[in-house]
Amino acid sequence: MRPEPQRTCIGCRQVKPRSSLHRLAVIDGKLVADPARVTGRSAYLCRDPACWALAEKRRALDRALELHTSTQDWERLRQGILI
Repeated sequence: MRPEPQRTCIGCRQVKPRSSLHRLAVIDGKLVADPARVTGRSAYLCRDPACWALAEKRRALDRALELHTSTQDWERLRQGILI
C-alpha cells in the first residue's frame, strides 16, 4: 500500500495528508472547490478557519493560482466548504 500524498496548506504552510485538506482550483477562469480532483493548477487549505483567514490576508490563494480573488470569492468558498 502506497503512502498518502502530502500537500502544503497555503494558509499555515504545514505539510499534511491530501485527504485532510480542501483543494481549490481554477476551472474555466472561475475559482471552485474541487472535490472531483480535476487536473490542473490547484491550492490546498486546512479545514481550520484560522488558516483561511491567514491565506486571505496574505493573498496566498492569488499567488498560488495566479488570479485575483475578491472578498465575495472567499465568502462563497467559506459558505460552501467551512459551514
